[in-house]
Amino acid sequence: MRTGLKRLSPWIIGMLTLVLLAGCGGRDKDSFSIFIMDKGDASVIREELAQKLKDKLGEQAPTIEISVSPLYNQQKLVVEYAAGEHDLFLLPEEDMKLYGQNGSNLPLDDAFDKKTYARGVFEGGVFKKKGQEEEETDVSKETHLFGIPVEKMKMFKELKYNSKTLFATVPPRTSNKEEAIKVLKALTE
Repeated sequence: MRTGLKRLSPWIIGMLTLVLLAGCGGRDKDSFSIFIMDKGDASVIREELAQKLKDKLGEQAPTIEISVSPLYNQQKLVVEYAAGEHDLFLLPEEDMKLYGQNGSNLPLDDAFDKKTYARGVFEGGVFKKKGQEEEETDVSKETHLFGIPVEKMKMFKELKYNSKTLFATVPPRTSNKEEAIKVLKALTE
């Protein structure tokens, strides 16, 4: 048992170091970051997707940065969420719902029709203020639209990338919720 802990300790320290370093670098404030982790190979559409988004959003849009994990890896997904560097995540449905239980997805009810995207409606965690203090929050369980299925997104249909299990979701630590909604609308309309 101790041998196993000794082998895991450097790995755990390495992961924590990666999380801390990822938060230190930061990215250009005029950019918008999308992270895609699919069980298929989404890297084949990365450049074309970035160009289509740029064309649709126009000159005033931020630079779109798309990161694609070439392989599905649960630990990589944890690190990407923890680092807080991305404004939009495209990930498998089961991961979206799992992380959503702890408040890792923002509700999208105000911007999208829950009936149109019914598969993205589920009970998940939502951060609520405890009182007047902004820093203290509780997570309460509420039912909202937390994710948009990629199979319903017009831009992905045009790219002929139709993952039946992939969903787009906005993390609470996005740098700009309004921009995230604009990008989601550009992907869907």
